[in-house]
Amino acid sequence: MRFSKRTTLILAVFSGLFLIAQWLFVPGTYMQSPFGQALQAPKVFLQALMSRHQVAAQLSELELENQSLAGQLAELKNLPSIIKENNKTYIYARVYSTYPFNNADKLLINAGSDQGVVVGSVVLAKPGIFLGEVVTVAKNTSEVRTLYDPGFEMPVKIGQGGIDSLLLGGHEVKLTLISKKKSAQSGQSVFSAAKQYPYGLQLGVTAELRDSSANLFQEATLGTPYSISELSDVYVLK
Repeated sequence: MRFSKRTTLILAVFSGLFLIAQWLFVPGTYMQSPFGQALQAPKVFLQALMSRHQVAAQLSELELENQSLAGQLAELKNLPSIIKENNKTYIYARVYSTYPFNNADKLLINAGSDQGVVVGSVVLAKPGIFLGEVVTVAKNTSEVRTLYDPGFEMPVKIGQGGIDSLLLGGHEVKLTLISKKKSAQSGQSVFSAAKQYPYGLQLGVTAELRDSSANLFQEATLGTPYSISELSDVYVLK
């Protein structure tokens, strides 16, 4: 029994020395052997696991950078800008959302004094189409009073003959005090004639022409070429 233990110990020592010799003198051959590859398996597994986590972290970082770039591009795209068209200069601005509330009489836009907006500036739904005027101005925002404001009113002209009328704002914009002696008809163009605004800006067309309650004049509703609740941008006339 003593001989067996001694022999076992000698064999173990010899095996250890042999393995050390393999590492020191023939590492390439040892590493490529099945035994060497088996011993390397845990190390390879850990390296692969670490590499996978590194790749996942890099992908996550790239996705975050892509989203950041997309956000910056969207921000730049929506910044106010100066547009020149037909010898006129406009400040192009975005309209802040009030969803789910439909506040048509007032709009808040993302352009203010820093962009050249002043109180009284005329605001257009599109170049040539009157929407309202600026009533308050901050550095980078302005409040616009639209023709849907119940207190808004302005003299206008109807059709090529320039029939006089008074526009009254509100949820339903009305054209009032239309002379019954004039040949006003539905579908005629309505344009601005108030001295505080550029002459001839389009507002829309006459719709639902009818006699007034006192039967002395005619009146009509105004049909606009846009939906106030769907406006996402406006043009401030400089």
